[in-house]
Amino acid sequence: MPDLFHQTAFKLPVRPVTGRADFFTAKENAQAVAMIDSFPNGFCGAVIFGEKGCGKTHLAHLFADTVFQKTGKKPEIISFDCWNPETVGKTRFAVLENIASPVDEAALFHLLNQAKGSNGFILMTSKTAPSGWDLKLPDLITRLKALPCIQILPPGDELMQAVLVKQFADRQLSVAPEVIAYALKNAERSFEVLSYVVQRTDELSLEKKNAVTVPLVKQVLSEIKS
Repeated sequence: MPDLFHQTAFKLPVRPVTGRADFFTAKENAQAVAMIDSFPNGFCGAVIFGEKGCGKTHLAHLFADTVFQKTGKKPEIISFDCWNPETVGKTRFAVLENIASPVDEAALFHLLNQAKGSNGFILMTSKTAPSGWDLKLPDLITRLKALPCIQILPPGDELMQAVLVKQFADRQLSVAPEVIAYALKNAERSFEVLSYVVQRTDELSLEKKNAVTVPLVKQVLSEIKS
């Protein structure tokens, strides 16, 4: 008897895991981890920058957990494009994610000054260093230059493997070692490319109703090169 029920493949939600045990520390991100672990460190803030997919959001959550463990206060993690200076200005600890030009320079300077005066800390993340934010206010530029500014470097093989495994797991995909090995050998050394490979492979797997295989990843990499 034919199956009368329509079989539909449902897209599973992406559930990023952001705990300490799930973060892979490597030479590319070790300085950022050390800065977080050193809190409180006498600074009123810091900048962590690097390309999309390099782990800035995971680091932001690690920072928030560290602050909570050491102070009992949980920092807000706020996307910069949703930033309300009046609301954020009421907290000693906060994370501003994905800072990019244009920046409300007076508001950011006030926020950092308030953190300095209250022994608070503002963690800022961005794709670029503050020199790429098109800043004009001299006082803000001086304040930022006095803070730690840490770059997440492009990934080597160890970190690439950890990123691929984690991002597939975040999408609830079980991937064989040979698939990871193929991607490592053939993908560009870029966090952003790795994120796209995982996302696109997930989409094709759903469309084709197939498991994640080497041919599927090969197709995605061919699309990138074309």
